[in-house]
Amino acid sequence: MKGLIIKDLMCLRKMRATFVLVTVSSFVITVMALISARIGNIALAEKEYLAGGTDMPMSPVQLLWYAVSVMVLLPLTSLGDSLTLAFEADKNSGFTGIASALPLSVKQRVTTRYITLFLTCGTGTVISLVLSFLLSIFTDIMTFGDFTGLVLSATALILIFSSLEMILIFLLKMSNADYVRIISLLIMTAVILVCSSGRIIGAVRAMKPFELITEGIIFLENRWFILTAAAVVCLIVSYFVSTGIAERKRGEI
Repeated sequence: MKGLIIKDLMCLRKMRATFVLVTVSSFVITVMALISARIGNIALAEKEYLAGGTDMPMSPVQLLWYAVSVMVLLPLTSLGDSLTLAFEADKNSGFTGIASALPLSVKQRVTTRYITLFLTCGTGTVISLVLSFLLSIFTDIMTFGDFTGLVLSATALILIFSSLEMILIFLLKMSNADYVRIISLLIMTAVILVCSSGRIIGAVRAMKPFELITEGIIFLENRWFILTAAAVVCLIVSYFVSTGIAERKRGEI
C-alpha cells in the first residue's frame, strides 16, 4: 500500500508548482491589500465611505473581507481535485490494467486512494492555516479563529466533494473525468440550494444579495463542525460504497 501511495503522490507532483505559485501569490496580494486597508488607498476609501462622501453600496473594508475570505482558501482549493487527477494519471499511463495484478486486495487499493486524498487535503489545510495565522497578524478584519473556521469548513466541503467523486469514478469506470467533476458539483450545488432556499428567496425578494454572501461566510466561520460531521459521514459511506462497487467489478475502474 505504501508503494501505491508514493506512486499517487509522484503522479501529483505537477500540482506542486501550481500550489506554490497560488500560495505565494495569495499571501503577497492579501498582505498588500491588508496594508492598504491600514495606511493606503483602501483606508482612505473607507474614511470617505464613513463620511458619506461616496455612493458605494458597500464599505471597502467589507469588500476586502470578502476578498480575504477567498484568498486564504486558494491554496487549499488548488489541491481539491487531487483524487480525480490521480485516477486520470493511472488511466493515461496504463497503470489501470496493471493494478489488478498487484498482490493487494481491491479494498486495499481503494484505501490507498483515500489516504492520498487525506494527505493532499491535509497538506492544503495546514498551509492555509499557516497562511491564516500570518494574515491575522496584519489585520483585525478577521481573527485567527475566524480564519480557522473558514479553512476547516472549506476542507470539509472538499472532502464531501471528493467522496462523491470516488463513488462516481467507480460507477463510471473513469470513462470521463469531466463527467465525474460536473455531476459531483451539480449534486453539491443542488443540496446547498435546497438547504438554503429560504434564505436565497428572502435575499432575492429584499434585493440584498450581499447579505446572503455575508451570512454564508459567517456560517462557514462559526459552523465548521456541522460540515465536518457531514464530511465524516460522507467519507464513511463513500468508502464502503466505493469498495463494494470496486469488488463487484473486480477492481476495474
